[in-house]
Amino acid sequence: MTFMVFSAKQAAAQWYVGGSLGYNAQSSLSLSIINFYHFTPEAGYSFNPHWTMGLGTSLEYWTGQVKMVYNNPEKTVITKDMSDFRWYLNPYVRYTFLRLDRLSLFADATGNFDANHGFDVIYIGLRPGISYQLTDCFTAVAHLGFIGSYNHELRAEVGLNNLEFSLYYLFDKKK
Repeated sequence: MTFMVFSAKQAAAQWYVGGSLGYNAQSSLSLSIINFYHFTPEAGYSFNPHWTMGLGTSLEYWTGQVKMVYNNPEKTVITKDMSDFRWYLNPYVRYTFLRLDRLSLFADATGNFDANHGFDVIYIGLRPGISYQLTDCFTAVAHLGFIGSYNHELRAEVGLNNLEFSLYYLFDKKK
């Protein structure tokens, strides 16, 4: 009996690696255009069909022009080129609540910790997502929003501007 329970747990357990590449551009009255490039590798372990634990790291580089408007009679505007590199840690626990053949719906309880500034908390909350198992070895994953504390403010975001795609490689399950 113990052997059967151990075998069932090992059959459901699976390691994976993956991540995403991204680009985003933002502009506003105070910003000309800021270009964000990010690489987000991650690794995780699925304990069973419902529970997964993982750790990602985000490497982000941004560059652009910042407009500084001085409140003097001439309303002087100075444009300055700026860039920065950031590193974040993103641990998560995933609960898969619906599985239909190769399609799954899940929610990640996650955090984002700024490694450049003493691991300050950037956000902590829930990120809903969807995954589709393309083959036995590859799964496409998309996160569709966020609800929780972002920079110490309660925030709920849903929409295409908060969409992130990843690809996972699943290692062979132990038989």
